[in-house]
Amino acid sequence: MFLKHKQQNKEAPSFLLLKKQKKKRTKTYLKIILLIAASFNFFSLKLFAYNPVRNDSLELARLYDKLSTPQYIQGKDLIKLLKVTAGSFVLDLGCGTGRLAAYLRELVGPKGWVIGMDPSPYRIEIAKQRMKKGLSFQLGGSEDLGVFKDNFFDFVYLNSVFYWIRDKETALVEIYRILKPGGKLGITSGYKFENSPLLKIVNDAIMEVMGKEFASGGMNEDSFGKEDFKELLQESGFLIIHFKQKEYTDYFPSPKEVVQFFKASSNGNLLEEIPQTKRAFILSKIETRLERLRSSKGIKIIHWTMFAVCQKPL
Repeated sequence: MFLKHKQQNKEAPSFLLLKKQKKKRTKTYLKIILLIAASFNFFSLKLFAYNPVRNDSLELARLYDKLSTPQYIQGKDLIKLLKVTAGSFVLDLGCGTGRLAAYLRELVGPKGWVIGMDPSPYRIEIAKQRMKKGLSFQLGGSEDLGVFKDNFFDFVYLNSVFYWIRDKETALVEIYRILKPGGKLGITSGYKFENSPLLKIVNDAIMEVMGKEFASGGMNEDSFGKEDFKELLQESGFLIIHFKQKEYTDYFPSPKEVVQFFKASSNGNLLEEIPQTKRAFILSKIETRLERLRSSKGIKIIHWTMFAVCQKPL
């Protein structure tokens, strides 16, 4: 049986089994810059030493559900590349509020099953409102994949999630284990060398308030380039069958909605490590700079995403 906190989860399908069972200031503020920039680049947050969902709330989860259309569109593109077939068993790791998993449930049909996992209890609470036959949700993250038996899933995907997993190597080992031979893994992730105007806006705002010593240098140093990404996947035993980069453009109606987006995307951890007396100043400067980007269509945000589709050898 699939267990949660050592007790049976009655909402889970019966086929699931449980296997036997403060840093330097400069780096701190660099992480904050990356947090904001990554949220704008539409990645789910799983980061750093603190509990990433401790500041989350049902209100933020509802806001995320409302504003997460960019992730949803990107996820649908990933599913197309995966070529998910009817009757498949699929894991959506980092499912958020379950929008993409619900879409996929219609593709796998009555003989398939989609399971969504996310570490936010509030996002899972919303996701469970979408539950139906063949679609279930469970609280958990990449460190909880031990609840699944070997060679179980036909597909596993991580949409806007992999970037934030701290122990990527272990996560990939576990995903490899739970995939059937011939099963596919799909991942979307950010790009290390993306030249983001948004990153510059955030960096300049933090630097203006906190000082030049906290500048990030304009590069997303916690991410990785495409060759590093490919190497990591191959070293985990996967065969890469499709790899590409794609540019996305989104429009926000106002600076306020941009800020709401990254507050919700960061599970409430926005500017968490900055003194509270400084946060309002930084946000004000970010909003002022964002306002200068506004056109008749809204505030234009461009980001690049890497897509990887891999296969576990037969």
